[in-house]
Amino acid sequence: MEGFEVTISLGDVKLFLIDLDGVVIKGSSPIKGAVEAVKLLRGTGARLMFPTNNSTRSRVELTGLLKKVGINVPIEDLITTAYCAAQYALDKSWKRVYLIGERGLHEECETAGLTIVDEDDEVCDGVMVGLDRDFTYNKLTAALKFLQRGAVFVATNTDSTLPTEKGEIPGAAAMVAGLEACSKEKPIIVLGKPNTHLLELALERSGQSLDVCCVVGDRPETDIATARNVGCLSILVLTGVATQESREAYPSHQRPDLIFPTLLKAARQYAHLLNM
Repeated sequence: MEGFEVTISLGDVKLFLIDLDGVVIKGSSPIKGAVEAVKLLRGTGARLMFPTNNSTRSRVELTGLLKKVGINVPIEDLITTAYCAAQYALDKSWKRVYLIGERGLHEECETAGLTIVDEDDEVCDGVMVGLDRDFTYNKLTAALKFLQRGAVFVATNTDSTLPTEKGEIPGAAAMVAGLEACSKEKPIIVLGKPNTHLLELALERSGQSLDVCCVVGDRPETDIATARNVGCLSILVLTGVATQESREAYPSHQRPDLIFPTLLKAARQYAHLLNM
């Protein structure tokens, strides 16, 4: 899949959709220059929103973490797959869900008024799977049971790894693949990038259109592929997963329009184009 042709340049951008892990933060620590980059971009008048595949933190927790490192983000400008999972359940009129995931997924589902069932329950409406660093065989067995009894399989994302301060760790793909293997089912939906669900929600909330939008991320297979899928500008930064400095190093459907070593370098170039 080649994707749509991009028709805008960096100087035309009014909305930046900036990934968090590997771009702004690693674990709980800010990436060097990221705080300054966010301040610089905001100073140009551009709108910033932060869609993330990471479902381990709720939007409330993430707001607090970002504030602690020096970045104030309104909760409505954070779009996490945990939040999207809870909203998906509500849209489907589900009442009861089983979760393989961490606190963020649990908190968003509880906030939405969903009942979270445990391993001893018999039935539920949906099984939602995200990154779970306390993943166990018992959790997998329970998830399989619920699917066999008619529950719907939803994945928050299928990122293979998560960048942290100590390097990459296994991502949600490991949990999703385990359930796929034993259930012989695929998720009915993967909410995170490269699915365009997060991007569409960001556009709706910002009131902006694709022709002034730029996706910024560190993963060609998720962040950049999302942009390619819809035809908006994409920037790859090399502070997370990706390391290749040449566009031609990436397959066409994951090829960024621009590559910068850091978010700060991208922000400075954007400000320069606006003569700021």
